Amino acid sequence: MKILASLAAALAVSLAAGAASAQEARIGWGDLDLSSAAGADAFDARVTAAADRLCRGVRRPGSRLSDRTFCRAAVRAEAVRLLPGAVKVDYSLSRLPIVA
Repeated sequence: MKILASLAAALAVSLAAGAASAQEARIGWGDLDLSSAAGADAFDARVTAAADRLCRGVRRPGSRLSDRTFCRAAVRAEAVRLLPGAVKVDYSLSRLPIVA
């Protein structure tokens, strides 16, 4: 199974006040056809689950305000960035709206 090894949530960790160590998640994608809507949806669900784990309790530096939205977006962007070139293109094309 192909896995996005070491999806480093550096942005998420930098937002967490007092975080001492980096967090990471592994998101499998090798069993998915990312050129299909169903495969891309499954990948999105895996990324969302990883982001939920990584972004739990994330706060803005020097604040008590949650910054989960920014953290989750950063995790999603990093997951897509780490996909190999052709797979990234397939995934991106599957996310485009169908124009009739």
